[in-house]
Amino acid sequence: MDLPSTVEFQLLALVVTERSGRDVAHALKNETGRTISYGTLYTTFRRLRESGWVSVRDDVDEDGRVRWFRITAAGLKAMERAREQYRGLAEFGLGGQLA
Repeated sequence: MDLPSTVEFQLLALVVTERSGRDVAHALKNETGRTISYGTLYTTFRRLRESGWVSVRDDVDEDGRVRWFRITAAGLKAMERAREQYRGLAEFGLGGQLA
């Protein structure tokens, strides 16, 4: 069963509502304090699209071409599997003490 990487998980979470690549890059910086190059961003979104986890829509605005991303139902399921995995790792060895 495939799970998104940490960065893929973050990007999926940022496109629960449709966002442009530029908006995603800014939101990631605001949320994590880290920047992501547009090359890395769009390459990662290409992999997410190939996995069926995001849909992509191309458009044009006053600044030129804009690519919009939105999580799919399969992407939501992948995020939930990852959340469960991370939750299990966080609670490992605690004997349910965090529950």
